[in-house]
Amino acid sequence: MFELLTETAKADRDLLIKNDEAGDDFNKPREVDFSFVTNDETRAKGFTEYVIGKSYGNAQMSESESGVFRVLVLINMPINQNIINCVSGFMLCLSRLFQIEYQGWGSVVQ
Repeated sequence: MFELLTETAKADRDLLIKNDEAGDDFNKPREVDFSFVTNDETRAKGFTEYVIGKSYGNAQMSESESGVFRVLVLINMPINQNIINCVSGFMLCLSRLFQIEYQGWGSVVQ
């Protein structure tokens, strides 16, 4: 788990650097999407319901034509490094608990 958290923090930092180069103001709140995938509908539904039930964010589940279930968790927040690292790390932990794949986060440059 330590290695996964370290890899996620590095990926988060790389995305912040890219956004900074595009002129992003990290302190401006915006809708941030956290993406998850699984082949297991039960896990996707359980994860979606858990996130909504705990008010961690607005979670939406969809299914692709190939039978992959995607969950998108939307949170309105600033993305300065401390905040995004904490939330992204937490999302990674939740993904491990529900045995689904965390794909990372994204947002529109502000």
